Amino acid sequence: MDAPLTKAQTPPLARTAPLAVVPLAVAFAAWGLSNMDQSLFGYAVPALMRDLHLSLDGVSLIISGSFACSIVVSVLIGVLTDKWGARITLPLCLGLSAMLVGLQGMAPTALSFAVLRVAGYGFSGALSPITNAMTAAAAPPRLRALAVAVLQCAYPLGWFVASLIVAPMLVRTGWRETFMVGFVVAPLAVLCLFALPRRVPARLEGAAAPAPLRALFSPEHRTVTVLMGLAFLLYGGSVGGTTFYLPTFFHVVRGYSEAVSARIVGLSYAIGSVGYIGAAVVSERWLSRRATVVLWLVLGAAGLLAMIWAPRTVAQDIAMFGLTTLFFYGSSAILVIYLLELFPERLRTTAAAVSGTACISAGFVIFPILTAQAVKAVGWSWSFTAVIVPALLLAAALVLGLPQRVAWPTE
Repeated sequence: MDAPLTKAQTPPLARTAPLAVVPLAVAFAAWGLSNMDQSLFGYAVPALMRDLHLSLDGVSLIISGSFACSIVVSVLIGVLTDKWGARITLPLCLGLSAMLVGLQGMAPTALSFAVLRVAGYGFSGALSPITNAMTAAAAPPRLRALAVAVLQCAYPLGWFVASLIVAPMLVRTGWRETFMVGFVVAPLAVLCLFALPRRVPARLEGAAAPAPLRALFSPEHRTVTVLMGLAFLLYGGSVGGTTFYLPTFFHVVRGYSEAVSARIVGLSYAIGSVGYIGAAVVSERWLSRRATVVLWLVLGAAGLLAMIWAPRTVAQDIAMFGLTTLFFYGSSAILVIYLLELFPERLRTTAAAVSGTACISAGFVIFPILTAQAVKAVGWSWSFTAVIVPALLLAAALVLGLPQRVAWPTE
């Protein structure tokens, strides 16, 4: 593994806090807006099943297909970002994903909706390695984990903002009008192009690697690439096997209306954003990155188990799910920064795309189908218990096999 960079070798852009603000702000806006767009599908699942005559199997295939597309697009965009920079690839992915969300609201059939959804999510998922690598590269070492954690908050806040829009619109106008929000977001991609500096780091100056994919699987990096990839697959599967089903879970199992279910999920995600910051602070002050990841995954599994079986009222569901998201979804912040710090700078966006986004997407391909099949056999509560909780615990076990030492200085 490459020797740690010294302070003198660290590029000035990565050491200067003011210069880190613009990349973080743009990354946060792009990731938040894209997740707001993409979350509309999860909130609209009950209406989609009714209006487009979709079965639960059909919904699971759309979810899985979306993430299968994301695997291909994320790896391609990750490699291109290491070569061209985020200033080109970020606005492109944000604009295309938003336009395709808007077109979903106009889809006349289930098939056309599915095609648009799959393509749209492919470009949205590709924003993950771009924004994470860009933010981490621009941040000073002591603030790197916090900057990446702040970026991760864009995910639950995107769901929260969407819930504020979706809850009333689902009742008043229907799901089609809700998806038109994508047409409002698409032009904002142009603003990202002008807001980012020309030399925005997603790769840093001097980061030339002729074959980053081959380097990831070289003897030097292969073990870390594979173990981290498997951990992300299981973690992504845990998220994918629950996230887009949760509004339906609250609607079917708890008996809440679609609007109330959307509010519960959205508000709980907003509460859970604290977990991203908490993971960063704990990993900086008290525990190593690896120990923090393991702790957050284990607590997330325990919280999810309690959330499934304990609550009996709306307030209890919000409290328990909010507590669960602190650790369950908060794990992603420290997982991402740990991954980035395990690889040398020339490989970070590609590593984030391959071991991170692509493997998370693979989990999203597999687990929604597993969950849907388990629901048929044992119901919603037992399916989450038997499929999702063990996956989180196994991901924690895999992380224990990764090294403590990182290739990127944290001081």
